Amino acid sequence: MNNRSVFAVGLVLLLSACASAKADKTAKPAWVDSPYAECSADELCAVGSGRSLTVAKADGRAGLAKVFQARVKSSFSTETKANGDDLSFNARDFVSESSDVLLTATEIRDTFTENGTVYALATLDKNKAAKITREEIDDLDAKMESLLKEDSPAAAVKLEKLYEQRRGINQRYITLTGQLIVESVSYEQVYGNKKARIGKRHIYLQSRGGSPAFVQAVRSVLAENGYTFAAKPALNTPVVTISLQAEEQFLKVDGFVKYDYHFTLSAPDKRGVDAEVLATTLTESGLNEKQAYGKALESLQDYLKENILNLNF
Repeated sequence: MNNRSVFAVGLVLLLSACASAKADKTAKPAWVDSPYAECSADELCAVGSGRSLTVAKADGRAGLAKVFQARVKSSFSTETKANGDDLSFNARDFVSESSDVLLTATEIRDTFTENGTVYALATLDKNKAAKITREEIDDLDAKMESLLKEDSPAAAVKLEKLYEQRRGINQRYITLTGQLIVESVSYEQVYGNKKARIGKRHIYLQSRGGSPAFVQAVRSVLAENGYTFAAKPALNTPVVTISLQAEEQFLKVDGFVKYDYHFTLSAPDKRGVDAEVLATTLTESGLNEKQAYGKALESLQDYLKENILNLNF
């Protein structure tokens, strides 16, 4: 065989080897069809796909969220059947609250493209997610222990809501680690506290300025937080006075109006002297005064919910 023939044969063999190496490099990875082929026992995995890398990654993260939440809900359903208490049905509303954990503990480990379709392998580090979840529960425990020391019905209602939230998040921790975090505030304490507080704050609510809709907006928030109402003033019943005064503001935009709504809430202090407990100004605009007023009532309810624990009458 002459030198030219030897060179030709060598070239063919080299090209064949390169083609084979390229084929191996672009071969479909096992995780595309079986996500857990690339996952350890400390991870959850899902595969997303799309016509672009961005879509594939988003689909992978969404798929991972579904896998994670399905496992948490399955675990929660088992506990609900075992315990059979009503609180489980309230706490399950918090089971899907895992967006922050997924955002922090999820990564896109690998991608692959075939025939115009992009695949992305999303993984969740269970240990990292468990650490974040533990911090959330520790924070809730501290808040609950503080609320347990307060004697207002609003604190009792808030404590119940936090307990339900903690129970749902604890179920996430169980799914991640196989263990639960022992409660620092028990079910018996939460409901014993609620029973002792709710209905013990009986008030007479009167309004100075403001519509019936305004009175109802305030009344509904107080009722949700354990307050009951007297039909008329009585000697030992605190009189709570609320007021909402509207003040029109100049607005350069044609077809719109703007108002400041000044709200106050007064009640007797420990000495029986009437004192201002809450005060705020709500600024709202709208096509007319009615629309602005409706927005103001919604904002007022949000304000009352945020400050309900400051009430002590």
